[in-house]
Amino acid sequence: MDGGYYSPDIIEKGKENEIELHFTNLNGKKPQKHLSVTRFEIDESTGIITKCPEGIAPTHAGITKSQIVAHFPLNVCDTCKHRKDCYCKRQKKDYVVRINLKAIESAKQRQIVEQDQKENTSMRAAIEGTNSALKRGYELDKLKVRGIVKCSIVVGFKVLAHNFKKFANYIIQKSKELIPQDKGESLPILAQ
Repeated sequence: MDGGYYSPDIIEKGKENEIELHFTNLNGKKPQKHLSVTRFEIDESTGIITKCPEGIAPTHAGITKSQIVAHFPLNVCDTCKHRKDCYCKRQKKDYVVRINLKAIESAKQRQIVEQDQKENTSMRAAIEGTNSALKRGYELDKLKVRGIVKCSIVVGFKVLAHNFKKFANYIIQKSKELIPQDKGESLPILAQ
């Protein structure tokens, strides 16, 4: 799926229908912090932060409608090597980390996209060649009829003709592979 269509609602719909979505790229800015929100250990069942990237457990944590909140001791965060890159903000009694729930989901998706670079996500673009062939070869961009029903019928016939032509080419190609070329035998096949 194109990254421009990413939204948490679409991810949720996909999960409801048992569809695993793969995005080609995600639009929008990457988070300004160098530390990814996926580095925090988050309990899947409760959605609460259990540990920071350094393995420190929060003194107390919770979840609201839109964000996860975790509080960490002052003395631990002051000496942490990730202090400048972290989402924590200093308060009087402790450091607090607030992470938006949508940011967590998009960070997970971004991580999947970066890990799955080997996956061929360009398969979805294969239809573009078919659309181009229909426009050029069958004048699909210049229909000579009007109305939804008539246009649907004409487009259906043009797509059917395109599919028959592709199938005939496939049969011709397969027959050429089956017949040994050195004997000079041939089979009656549809001509191009």
